[in-house]
Amino acid sequence: MVIGDNMKVVSFLGVKDDFEYNWPDQNEKYLLIQYIALDDEGRHEVQIGLTERETYGLNRKRVVVFIEGYPYAEFVAADDFDKTGDVLSEIRLFQEDEYLDMCEYPGEGIPAIYANFTVEGLPNRVKAKGVHNAWSVVTNISDHRAMIALAFLRKKEKEMYSKKK
Repeated sequence: MVIGDNMKVVSFLGVKDDFEYNWPDQNEKYLLIQYIALDDEGRHEVQIGLTERETYGLNRKRVVVFIEGYPYAEFVAADDFDKTGDVLSEIRLFQEDEYLDMCEYPGEGIPAIYANFTVEGLPNRVKAKGVHNAWSVVTNISDHRAMIALAFLRKKEKEMYSKKK
């Protein structure tokens, strides 16, 4: 079974300017696009947060997907974003209640739970100093369903790990 298959975006709630999220090392302001999504556990408020930040040597578009106010998926613009609109999210392996180890490109296999996503090596799309050798989920910045599906997958993965403890 692929985690996240039962998630459906059912309603658009609106747009909110100047949402601020307090990360451990900084505060970041977003333009939020708000939705209601349903899964096997019920109704969830989901927000797509859009901003820009210095990443890999450039000021890049950044997207964070929040479910019930918690950030579950983060995306960064590809080098060719202006032509393609593509954003990427590193695949990280879930361990010890947090994402610690990236799924190394090209050495490691891609976890089966990512079968429904487009996956590509991060260094193929972002060529800069400090870029991780990681597999990444690739989607267009306008494909909110794919971004939300990834966030739900990561939420389910975290919940599954928590139940095993």
